[in-house]
Amino acid sequence: MKPVTSFFLFSATLSLTFFFHPSVAKGRTNLIQEVCTKTHNKVNCVASLESNPDSKQANLQQLGIIALNLASTKATNTSLYIKTTLLSNKTLGPVNEQALEDCSDQYLDAIQQLDDSLAALLANATNDVRAWVRAAVADVESCENGFKKQVPGQQMLLSSRNAVFRQLCNNVLVINKLLSQTSAGSN
Repeated sequence: MKPVTSFFLFSATLSLTFFFHPSVAKGRTNLIQEVCTKTHNKVNCVASLESNPDSKQANLQQLGIIALNLASTKATNTSLYIKTTLLSNKTLGPVNEQALEDCSDQYLDAIQQLDDSLAALLANATNDVRAWVRAAVADVESCENGFKKQVPGQQMLLSSRNAVFRQLCNNVLVINKLLSQTSAGSN
C-alpha cells in the first residue's frame, strides 16, 4: 500500500471509530497522563497524543488508534523525505544513495506493518499489534544500522526521524500492553 493511501486509511478509520464508538469524558481526562507515565518519555508521549484534539475524549483503544496514526504519519513523512532527498540531492554518492534506498524500502515495510497493526487493534488482537509494531521498529532499526555499516563514522541523515518514530511506536506498545491487560482482566 502506498504511504499516502496508508495515511488516508488511518484517518478514515480514526473518524469512523469516533463516529461509531462515542466516548464519555468522565474519567478520561487523565488517561493520557496515566498511559504516558508508563512510557520511556512521558513529556513526548503527552505532547504527541494531545496533538490530536480527539485524544482528550478517547478511551484506551481510541488512544491506540491515535498513537498508531501518529507513528504511521511519521513513517509516511520520513518515506517521502527519503524519496525527495534521493531525487533532489545529486551529491549523495553511491554509498549514501544505496543506504537511503534501503531505508526507503524499510520504511515502506514499516508503514505496511502499521496498517496491519491497525487492523489487529480494531480486532482486539493485541498479540498481533505487538508483533506488527515491533516488526516496524525492527525495520527502522535496520535502516539505522545499515546506514551506519555502509557509512561508518558519519551522522545518519535519518537518526532524529528514526528516534521519533521509535518513540511513537513505544507509545503504541504501551497502550497495547494496557489493552491486553484490560482484556485479560475482563475474561
